[in-house]
Amino acid sequence: MELRLEQLTAEAFAPYGDVIQVEGNDFFHINNGKTERYHDLAKVEVTDGRRVLVSINRSQPCEMPLIFSVLEKHPLSSQAFIPMNGERFITIVALGGDEIPLNSLRAFITNGRQGVSYHCNVWHHPLFAYEKVTDFLTIDRGGADNCIVGQLPEPYRIIF
Repeated sequence: MELRLEQLTAEAFAPYGDVIQVEGNDFFHINNGKTERYHDLAKVEVTDGRRVLVSINRSQPCEMPLIFSVLEKHPLSSQAFIPMNGERFITIVALGGDEIPLNSLRAFITNGRQGVSYHCNVWHHPLFAYEKVTDFLTIDRGGADNCIVGQLPEPYRIIF
């Protein structure tokens, strides 16, 4: 199967989570007017009182052509990834459910100034870099038992 890659926008990604970016968002000034604060850009969801963790994930680039057959989801929390050095990355998502709803499967590419925050239970491909090794600021839930892996019925190939 083939899946066409789309440019990431807040509107297109809304069913799956939040796009974290300054473009198109309001801000207010703090620190004597020296800082623009783009406030509350994504929900951080944790359902069971566990700690929210801030981490850095260093990811290796994917192999091309990009072929995938596995997605994962996190039923107890949202999960956010923000590239730290302006690298573009690809995110593959599907709406939540016990099984992966293939009719909601989409692939997006960021512009290098965007991060994403997946809603609880949204299926997504495990994190990987696109063009080079990438450090991601990661915000998610601490503890175990928050990752379910699902197998697609057949492999998909990303079309650029």
